[in-house]
Amino acid sequence: MLKQSIGIGMLFIAGHAYSSNIIVTTTADTKADDQQCSLREAVEYINLGKPEQGHLGCGGENASNVILLEKKAIYQLDQQLKITESLEIKTTYDSSFNDKTSPGLNNAIIQMRGNGRIFHVDDSQDRFLNVSLKELTLEGCGEERCRQEQGGLILNNENLNLEYVKLSKGIANQGGAIYNLAQITTDLDRVVRGLMQVKNSLFENNQAQDGGAIYSKIPNFTVTSSVFKSNKTTNSNSSNLYVASSTADENTQVFSNDVNKVTSSTFIANEGYVLNVLDGIGINNVSILGNTRGIYLNAPLGKGYVANSIVLANPHPVNSLAYNCTQAGSDATVLQNNLVGAGCSTGDANYPNRIWTGNTIFAGNMLEGACKTLSEDAAALFCPYHVPENAFLGFVRPRVLLTDQSLQDSLVVNKGQLAKAGLPMQECTSADQRGMQREFDSTLCDRGAIEVMVPASRGLIGQDILAGQIAKMTVSDLLGDSDLVPKEFCDQVYPTNPTGQPWQAGCVQIEQLDTRSKGKLTIDESGNLVYTPDSAWHGADVFKIKLVTSTTRFNSTSPYMEVKVQVIQEHENRMESDKLNVSGGAWSAYGLMALLGLLGLRRKKA
Repeated sequence: MLKQSIGIGMLFIAGHAYSSNIIVTTTADTKADDQQCSLREAVEYINLGKPEQGHLGCGGENASNVILLEKKAIYQLDQQLKITESLEIKTTYDSSFNDKTSPGLNNAIIQMRGNGRIFHVDDSQDRFLNVSLKELTLEGCGEERCRQEQGGLILNNENLNLEYVKLSKGIANQGGAIYNLAQITTDLDRVVRGLMQVKNSLFENNQAQDGGAIYSKIPNFTVTSSVFKSNKTTNSNSSNLYVASSTADENTQVFSNDVNKVTSSTFIANEGYVLNVLDGIGINNVSILGNTRGIYLNAPLGKGYVANSIVLANPHPVNSLAYNCTQAGSDATVLQNNLVGAGCSTGDANYPNRIWTGNTIFAGNMLEGACKTLSEDAAALFCPYHVPENAFLGFVRPRVLLTDQSLQDSLVVNKGQLAKAGLPMQECTSADQRGMQREFDSTLCDRGAIEVMVPASRGLIGQDILAGQIAKMTVSDLLGDSDLVPKEFCDQVYPTNPTGQPWQAGCVQIEQLDTRSKGKLTIDESGNLVYTPDSAWHGADVFKIKLVTSTTRFNSTSPYMEVKVQVIQEHENRMESDKLNVSGGAWSAYGLMALLGLLGLRRKKA
């Protein structure tokens, strides 16, 4: 049974580095002078101006404005928390414990048990409050009894920053997750409140009549590297990220920093329009796939734009109606270099959209789940939405098809544009949804939220086994955003088969390194390897395999990636450890990706 008090453990974890921060020591929604500090008491302590004597067990002399919650603990609320002073609420965990979990996976959970929203951020004064929420999960009750008029989870009228936050099960008339009460001064020039900045966050299973995920009175936000999934807007004239009215005028610069932006983000499986584009709103490198409707364009001044994005299968092809793009009668939104489906125009003649009329979108016709191999589905443009192991956010991976004769034949890869003299253009974002850096050469960036990464030239996998066992490993973590080519394709890569054996998936070639061959290796198209020793030998079999992928095949001199494999076999009475699998841990895909980032390695573009 989980005890409400978590303070002792938190104190040890927090340590000296957090000594001035406010440590919440109970998960209960209490307000009592009991020497326990609840989340409600911690917020009230800051709202009161942080009195030196503390408040109901929270704070004291030299306390900061930072409130710490325990990782993965559940804090239930009976009613909303009103925030009237600048503060930060975040999850804490000690990295000295070798916790390698990615940000977002350790989130403390703030759960509404009562009937209200979770946070009301507003001090009712003409000043700026800075409120930051980091590595938190905000969860509404998800029932009609919790429906709010405005903001199912948060009502914001200050400067709100979200990072690695999951917002789910919010329900409202306006703003299923967030209602952004953006306001302007009387001179109509300066937005003074209701600013929202969202990064690396997830909006999932929220609903509202208007703004299933977010409702903002005017544009005053940035959203980047985030995912909107399975939200619902019931008003057919609204959208899941909805802005009620624009403040742009003829002096607004369409591609300037003054434009409110949604960048490097994914919208999938939402009901209703995904977002509405008004003057003063920019959409760049966004993937909008598999929603019941796409985008609503209503920028009559031509001060809104959609660029370098993907808008397809909205709705999914089982529905014949074309809702990818819907334009108001006076719309003049700038559309540049997008991959779009039926219902969308060719856009800017200087940087036109590519209109795709096919209907094979997801490999296997699924919106979410495992991706089919190239043999199983040779035509689909994308893998379904998938959340990798040890990752907070999922993504939709573009596929490089075997029918592509070069990377330039792809509808997604290397589709950046060069600016033409005197003709303004929006370049790709500098990084994709996962934080992967794009090429400096603007022509080599990819449409949509994901920049396709070619696998590294070298990797390492291995396993220790007992005599009589077989080793099972995988290279799937090392393939980047590529697929192994089917064995039937190998003759196109190597007109002469150098292996002396029938081709296997990936056109695998084996080169012995420190030992002679001591077993047989098989590989399937999903990257699963099975190594069978030829006898009960003792020691190691060390070799290198060369694998051809859907992207490396374009390199005419070295159309493969290399992976070093090491299998160690011992007799049972001599084994200290019955299994050591180095394909995970430090040699996992994330370890390799981090190493590549440090070395500045990038893909080769054909």
